[in-house]
Amino acid sequence: MKRALWISLLPLLLAGCREGDQPAPESKPAPTLAQELNAMSPEDQLDFLRKLDQERPNDAVVAFHFGNAYYSIGSAYPAEENDRAFAYYDSAVAAYTRAVEIDTTYSKAYVNMGIAYEAWAKKPDARRALRKAVEVNPDDVLAHCHLGQLEQSYGDYAEAVRLYRRALVLDPNSAQAHYNLGLAFAEQKVFREAMVEWEKVIALDPDGELGKTAAENVRIIRQYLEASP
Repeated sequence: MKRALWISLLPLLLAGCREGDQPAPESKPAPTLAQELNAMSPEDQLDFLRKLDQERPNDAVVAFHFGNAYYSIGSAYPAEENDRAFAYYDSAVAAYTRAVEIDTTYSKAYVNMGIAYEAWAKKPDARRALRKAVEVNPDDVLAHCHLGQLEQSYGDYAEAVRLYRRALVLDPNSAQAHYNLGLAFAEQKVFREAMVEWEKVIALDPDGELGKTAAENVRIIRQYLEASP
């Protein structure tokens, strides 16, 4: 049976910024830092952030966005240029590390650090970072989803399912948690339970990438079950 697509990193999911830079109270809200950066290329983001860093030294949010920009550049390199990609992941980890040194409760920086470590083929480091994210913020849904995904990659389905279910206690409408739970079931050949989870994803995210992939996975499973004796 075709293996379902594994979608955990939607565009910059990477965890989103915990905005310490909320819009100013004007009639037309000023864009947040994240919104400003999203309109730029990662290289332009770095230039912008270097200037901002001079104005806002020791700002965890600025360090966090440095990490996101470095990660984005690294992730754009093809597999045959891993050495160049890994250099940017190294810079991303350094930036996220700076963010959590400034603010030890910044769980999203730990989440993205874990993602960068995993892309850098350093799974033990990724696991430590993601466990730290859950430790400093037990209510971080995305931290549970990513840690569950990593435990699943180690073959620990019981722990992965536990983490996904915890994420769903925190947010019953998390399409990511339902998707990952469905994939955990499917990889264990518990196909009907997988379809139940993916049907929920389709309802929650009908036009998004997760919803579309869940729909394709449901189609594949139904085809498989119909062909089975």
